[in-house]
Amino acid sequence: MSRRNELVEELRSHLRTLTGVLVDPDEDFFARGLVDSLRSLEIVVHVEREYGLSVEVDDLELDNFRTVDRIADFVLRKQAEHAPADVEEAST
Repeated sequence: MSRRNELVEELRSHLRTLTGVLVDPDEDFFARGLVDSLRSLEIVVHVEREYGLSVEVDDLELDNFRTVDRIADFVLRKQAEHAPADVEEAST
């Protein structure tokens, strides 16, 4: 299983804990009314704590957190931005 797939499954599990519903990876849980502003903050805090990221004000766009797929992409993008240069060079 790829790192992205593992991330998607972990995020789906976390959202199920928050909402009581197992959402599809591309399902907009805001549009479904499963997540309100308080729950969205809980998602942001989870992302920061679980993945060691700092979510900046500029990152707080709904599109980054609208679906599990988008959250996974956001996490992977932020992790890549903060990866040591020698790790990035070794992967190319």
